[in-house]
Amino acid sequence: MNSVETQSQTAPTFCFLSNMLGRRLSSPDGRRLGTLTDFAATLTERYPEVEWVVITTRREGRMALPATAVTMGTLASGGSVIPDTGLGRFSLRPQQFLVRETLLDKQVVDVQGAKVVRVNDVQLLFHQDRLYIVHVDVGLPGLARRLGLERLVRVTATLIGKRPKEELVSWKYVQPLNETGAGPVRISLRQEQMRLLHSGELADIIEELDPEERLALVRSIDTAQVADAIEEIDESVQAALIRDLDSELAADILEEMEPAAAVDVVEMLPQETQQSIMAAMEEDEREQIELLSRAEEDTAASVMTVEYLSIPASSTASQALELVSAEAGNVEFFHYVYCLDEEGRLAGVVSLRELLVSEGGQPLAGLMRTRLTTVGPGDRLQDLSEAFLKFRFLALPVMDESGRLLGIVTFQHSFDELLPHYARAAA
Repeated sequence: MNSVETQSQTAPTFCFLSNMLGRRLSSPDGRRLGTLTDFAATLTERYPEVEWVVITTRREGRMALPATAVTMGTLASGGSVIPDTGLGRFSLRPQQFLVRETLLDKQVVDVQGAKVVRVNDVQLLFHQDRLYIVHVDVGLPGLARRLGLERLVRVTATLIGKRPKEELVSWKYVQPLNETGAGPVRISLRQEQMRLLHSGELADIIEELDPEERLALVRSIDTAQVADAIEEIDESVQAALIRDLDSELAADILEEMEPAAAVDVVEMLPQETQQSIMAAMEEDEREQIELLSRAEEDTAASVMTVEYLSIPASSTASQALELVSAEAGNVEFFHYVYCLDEEGRLAGVVSLRELLVSEGGQPLAGLMRTRLTTVGPGDRLQDLSEAFLKFRFLALPVMDESGRLLGIVTFQHSFDELLPHYARAAA
């Protein structure tokens, strides 16, 4: 055993995939075996271990040798002699993947920059005669190494006084989007990392990915987070994404979306796709979308939501707070609680702030505001924008002619539609 190999047995050593690929391998007696073209590893939450050395031969094509049969320190330190016993054909088991084929030139998400980057190389760790995947390299040095220009890039950088930046993404931020490792695999952040992203950041990431990668990413994360992000992305991407998902998942995402936004997406889909997704939805959500889809364009009804909190006007403040606590996870807008009389007509509105500072047993009749600013379902968007600018409310109730509450228009979810009208009013 030479001194380099002896040292590699005792001290962890980093190496790069690109420096190992293409190496011509031979047997101990000098016979050429083939070219090292890949490694096979098993997907794990920690660092995946290389389990097969994949070799391409002239006669047999792609073959493999178990990593346990190879002195991995020899490969990690630049050696090219390996045993020829055990070399044969292999097939990927569940959770296994080909490192080069799966990772190189594939896109990943950089959680720090909330952006999509491409994998230029893979950093491996050799330790105790085992080889592990520890980082993916997404920087210029990795690309230069792949192209055989690493020395030139470093010399040039030294001359101009600017050292090339290493950009390594730890494997702990990387995971496959499908459940098994066999077959095409895409990688993204783990769930706990994804939750750190703002919906606008996630929307930007989704737009940067190609269609297949978008689907893989969306399938891997929580539907509520997907729904928030979809509301932020370009309409054409919205429609293409929902269209390509299976009906059950598409329905789950649309159910999580603000109903008016969900209607906009549904109406961009082919008729057959609409029917398939609507059939997969829960009855209440389907009825909401059907109701809003019948609304006249550019009216209050077309931008209202039918998800709001309402309670009998005869209730107490503590009962209203119990309602808020129970339904806050199901209704996105809960800043106002709408108080209804015995006939189901809107009698008043009480804000969450007013409920929190009130005495628990205090009747809502003494708290609610009965002088109401309301709009009708057919009121134009210009009327809504003027009401929001004048009264500064967070939401406006939409009432029919008999005084029944049909829904509410929130400032947040109507902002895009009303923005041109706000601009004209400001001018």
